[in-house]
Amino acid sequence: MQYALYIVTALYAILCVIAAVSQLKHTKEREAPACMLCGSALLLAAILLQVLLGSWGWLSAIAGGILIFLAAFQNGRRSGNFHIRHHIIRGIFTALLILGYLLL
Repeated sequence: MQYALYIVTALYAILCVIAAVSQLKHTKEREAPACMLCGSALLLAAILLQVLLGSWGWLSAIAGGILIFLAAFQNGRRSGNFHIRHHIIRGIFTALLILGYLLL
């Protein structure tokens, strides 16, 4: 179960990196992509913390999840194309990731 959590976390972080890099290439916006990149790095750090220290990955997962969520929220607001369902689903997914780290 823990390896599935690590794989899902890594995939989510990589997808967020791809989204942030794409946004950096196509817009002049820098704050939201930087926030998303930092959040992705913190999610990847959550995996390392969990493996190396045992039970501290949840702190990094919370910080990374919040940064990614805030970046996506800001992108939606800025673009005028705000889909509340998208943000609710992202929030639920992030909460489930954090719960997974808390239960390990």
